[in-house]
Amino acid sequence: MYFKKIICLLIFVVHITIVLGQSPQNISLNGPWKFLVDPAGDGLQKGYTKIVPADAKVVAVPHTWNVQSGLEDYAGNAWYFRTLQVQPEWNGKAVFMRFGAVYHDAVLFINGKRVGEHLNSGYTPFSFDISKFLVYGKPNNLVVSCDNSFSVTNLPFQNAFDWANDGGIIRDVSLYICNRPSIKYVHVTPDLKLKDSSAVALVKIRLNEVDITSADFSISLKEKRTGKQILTQRTTEKKIGDGYELSLHVNKVTPWHFDNPFVYEMQVTVYNKNEISDCRAEKFGFRKIELKGDKLTLNGEEVRLPGIEYMPGSHPSYGSAEPHKTMDSVVKMMKQLNVVITRFHWQQDQHMLDLMDEYGILVQEEIPWWQKPAQLTLEVMKTAKQQLSEMTEAHYNHPSIFAWALNNEVPSTRHDNNELKSFTQTLDTTRLINVVGNKMDSKLANDPGLMGDLPSWNDYVGTWNGAQRDLLPKKFEDIAAILNGRPLMISEAGLCEPAFSGGDARRVDDMAYHIQEWRRRPFIAGFIYFCLNDYRTQMGEEGIGKFQIRRHGLTDIYLHPKPSFYIFGQLCSPVEITKVTRLNKSDISVEIQVKNSIPSYAINGYVLEYRDLSGQLHQVIIDKLKSGQQKQFTVKNINARYAFTIKRPGGFVVASY
Repeated sequence: MYFKKIICLLIFVVHITIVLGQSPQNISLNGPWKFLVDPAGDGLQKGYTKIVPADAKVVAVPHTWNVQSGLEDYAGNAWYFRTLQVQPEWNGKAVFMRFGAVYHDAVLFINGKRVGEHLNSGYTPFSFDISKFLVYGKPNNLVVSCDNSFSVTNLPFQNAFDWANDGGIIRDVSLYICNRPSIKYVHVTPDLKLKDSSAVALVKIRLNEVDITSADFSISLKEKRTGKQILTQRTTEKKIGDGYELSLHVNKVTPWHFDNPFVYEMQVTVYNKNEISDCRAEKFGFRKIELKGDKLTLNGEEVRLPGIEYMPGSHPSYGSAEPHKTMDSVVKMMKQLNVVITRFHWQQDQHMLDLMDEYGILVQEEIPWWQKPAQLTLEVMKTAKQQLSEMTEAHYNHPSIFAWALNNEVPSTRHDNNELKSFTQTLDTTRLINVVGNKMDSKLANDPGLMGDLPSWNDYVGTWNGAQRDLLPKKFEDIAAILNGRPLMISEAGLCEPAFSGGDARRVDDMAYHIQEWRRRPFIAGFIYFCLNDYRTQMGEEGIGKFQIRRHGLTDIYLHPKPSFYIFGQLCSPVEITKVTRLNKSDISVEIQVKNSIPSYAINGYVLEYRDLSGQLHQVIIDKLKSGQQKQFTVKNINARYAFTIKRPGGFVVASY
């Protein structure tokens, strides 16, 4: 396929006037930028790093040109420019330009000079120290060139990926201004002791200034929900390797759980001669994910978890420049569906992961190596390691992330997976490292899905896998034999229209059949259904331009639910209302049971909520119940319809009557 290259230009035109005080400053560079298409591709020759073409148009950043009329299928270069009024007070400070993501190559110029580049990694955050490139007290020209050409050194590879090829500055951009020394990152590694809920937080701090060998820090820890201060500490630390390390002991903590996503906040401040130089606030949680035999455990409890995957960037108005309000809606829909686990085919926006932390959804985050190449070249191996490094560095502290994944549906060599898994273990020893396969039913012991810590299989028996679905029980017998006592995660399953006919009614039937089969096999630790939404993809079977999609979801591309949405939510509910009995004119008896298949986990802090005959709201507290347990309640003075709901601690409804 021939993809016409274009050059697009975006120009900073907003002047920012902020005087830096004692505290570090974070200044958003989102908003109105200019945009120019240059089909000839000669922007460098025309001096676009120094001048603003007269025909440049204003757009809003974050931005992708692939949802603009006439530009939907362009794959090539783009240029973003803006003028920034740099304050004289910033002179002598550390000034960083931060990008949430630019897809997929980015080069930054300031006042015509090349600052640096970030290549082959379009979904990971990065930053540049621009201090020495600025002219203080004057307007400065900032220029970002980017490129979304299909590439043999990028991941995703060439055009072998099942989502949109949205180019541009697709996530937030900002300036960060502080003194020196400055903090590059703070990583918190929690170690939860299940016997008494005590914990140790291992803290690693890395500075941007690599020549500093000793630094003064203060550390404070508090509960984010209550604001309660847990500890404060002032310390001088010597550098060990590339950073500074210390341990914090906490007598009792509240573990993070999807039904009680308890988050802590740590603030780290670095000093220069007793004056605040820089500070960083990081959120994290104490929780323990383990594999024990053929079981997955969370904080010591054996669990079997229902989940769903969302395909970001699918709203045709925004594409991959997805606003926070869309992410908010998505995570709330997931909670409405009663899902507690998800995965992403590529690295996500920080705001999305913050929502997963705060609402309580476990996440497997992956690098975007999907199906191809079957074997990595030296260049693409370098790209994979770069993306793994940037992903783990940026997202290390999120308690929702329980696993990193190396690829999806790649018939990859054992050597590539082993090398990447060993490399990832040098970055993070606390999380599972997985590989997702889609041929376990046929390749059996040779399927790469067995090479991860948690064996993972995309179960499309009856659709993409080709076989009749009534063969699934026999396939599970074969798979169980090669698991050797390990658990299995169903990492994907679903129905794609129009590749497979039958519409949403067939989706419901297919969903119910597969979930029933998964429930029957105790070694299956959970499932992640594919997917929440119909999604934009350059491989879509229907639609054109920004409406080219795969019809694979429980909602449409605008997140409008289909009938399957509501049925799936019922299937994923941890609670069943098993019996409602009228006792007299105003009182009823309610019996509930906690499911003991998938889902299977204890419920704690749930309530039965109803209105009485006068309309007043009442709650009946449900004591902690283990999976499989039953409970009977007497509900007094209930409304005439006998209507009531059962809710999670966060207020989301799990069952209604």
